[in-house]
Amino acid sequence: MDRLPLSVNKSNLLRLKEEIRFAQDGRELLGEKKEALLGHISALSSRAERVRGDLNLKLQAAYRRLREGILIHGLPACERAALAPKAEEAVEIKDKSFMGVTLPLVRIILPDFLPAFGFHETGASLDSVAKRIQESMETVAELAEIEVGLFRLVREIKKTIKRIKALENVYLPRYEATIKHMEESLEEKEREALFQLKRQKKRRGEAPFGSV
Repeated sequence: MDRLPLSVNKSNLLRLKEEIRFAQDGRELLGEKKEALLGHISALSSRAERVRGDLNLKLQAAYRRLREGILIHGLPACERAALAPKAEEAVEIKDKSFMGVTLPLVRIILPDFLPAFGFHETGASLDSVAKRIQESMETVAELAEIEVGLFRLVREIKKTIKRIKALENVYLPRYEATIKHMEESLEEKEREALFQLKRQKKRRGEAPFGSV
């Protein structure tokens, strides 16, 4: 395993041990973040599925009424009605934070329903289409909020998993290998120094080091 290019001394060893503890704490925090993100993604995915189903039902109802309108009034009349001025809706977007990820809060403000087209060549079926489309806009805004949130959460969890793998497969093993190498080298130096000290004392006719 690759080691960090550091000199073997006690100062570097102590610094590395402090840094590896910090990296291990970071790995634990990233693991907790990953689990929280996965939980939120799961909850939003379930919500998105429900909202999509609701939106599909509303749009299907609108298309049924549109088909009725085409049969009653004819396609040209329906196309002219579709060119009427749009409803003056307003969209408000705010932000909230979850585990450092900015998620949108989308709110759509709709005016009271009033068909933008006149009575000529239109009837209840086209009024119903316009009303159902307007009601669907709130669901569209909710779904947009969820979809954007999911996209950002998935992007963040990919980054988090990448950092965890980098810590587990690169940084921590490299620190561990360097620490082990330093400890073994320092122990060997201490044994060599002790051996040299014993030899020097023996030459001077002193008792072996450590004897009573």
